[in-house]
Amino acid sequence: MLTALNKKGELFTLLGEMREQVLHLREHEQFFCPICKEPLILKAGHVRIPHFSHHQHSQCIETASEPESPKHLKGKLDLFEWCLSNQLAVSLEYYLPDIKQRPDLLIEKAGRLIAIEFQCTPISVRSVEKRSLQYLLSGITPLWIVGGQPFHKKRTIDMFELTEYHWSLTRRKNKHVMLAGYEPESGKASILNGITPFTSKKVFAKLHQMPISKIKIPLSLITDNANFPIVKWSDEKRNWIQQRVRHGDLVRDSFLRAIYTEGSNPFLLSPLIGLPVNYMESFISHPVEWQFFIWSDCLKKLKLNRKISLKYVNYKLRERITKGDIVCRTLPLHDKNQWEKAVRHYFRLLEQLFYFQSAGKDLYRLIRFFPWAPHVEETKSYEKKVMGALIKNNG
Repeated sequence: MLTALNKKGELFTLLGEMREQVLHLREHEQFFCPICKEPLILKAGHVRIPHFSHHQHSQCIETASEPESPKHLKGKLDLFEWCLSNQLAVSLEYYLPDIKQRPDLLIEKAGRLIAIEFQCTPISVRSVEKRSLQYLLSGITPLWIVGGQPFHKKRTIDMFELTEYHWSLTRRKNKHVMLAGYEPESGKASILNGITPFTSKKVFAKLHQMPISKIKIPLSLITDNANFPIVKWSDEKRNWIQQRVRHGDLVRDSFLRAIYTEGSNPFLLSPLIGLPVNYMESFISHPVEWQFFIWSDCLKKLKLNRKISLKYVNYKLRERITKGDIVCRTLPLHDKNQWEKAVRHYFRLLEQLFYFQSAGKDLYRLIRFFPWAPHVEETKSYEKKVMGALIKNNG
């Protein structure tokens, strides 16, 4: 903790310029927890920065988060001073009794409240979801910042790996999904922008790194379009299918079982199954999976010039989700039911490729059957044509 109440009941903060006074304060002042009002210990060692701590066996809810790492203490103090330098109305470790939450920073900007959580240690997705929901229901916008790099692993210049924990901290700004990180050791902020999944873990994104002083709240840096490299999609999709077949279990893998039951071959799927679309991060399942089930459950028997509604498609897909055949991703800071937006964008893409025609609100007419090739080389040729059309449409 970096804040406490003094004897007068005033909030006291251990700011950077006060650190040299800590020894004097420890000898002559007494401080109390703003939550439980118990006396606190003012610690000032040589390794960790000065901070307040509860006595052993304290029953305060704040002790659940103690002890804090030096990285976390320094990071949230840096972020606090960064907010002050940007002339923001900010409170450090402000306790919100209604929801029993104490965000690292609470900012008031343009009439709205923003709670910043500087998360140095991975926590469960369920914990992120629960805390974020409490903020949102109280009219507070949660903003999570990773303590360190905003990714699990960097594979190439624009390819990274994210865990589900990282995904749970992401937020969407218009068409862009982003995640922020801060390294107290270097004073640099990192923003991973335009995050788009290749697989459940592997993503394409643009990484921007700069001193924290160059960043503005709400960390929505967008310096380029971060266009997804569609040209790489076919290879990544093919690799994913190969790995799925190699390690798949027909007893447990409903996707592979469904393909073989249909008499299909995973390597000979229509090139229209497994297309990259906006909002596809809503699924942990690969687009090949959920788009195959759309074809199998909704489109396989659809006759030419017949109509189909997205309401029906979503109903059938929801059945698959309930059964566990398709897995959705928990994204607490995104809109609810974003997977339905992914389905809508999939049909819009099929319309652009002249396989469906809009027939009303969320209603489509089939005007051309999906192409299916009998050989791998012919499938690759079809895919090349489809990817070329996608590149042309995005250009």
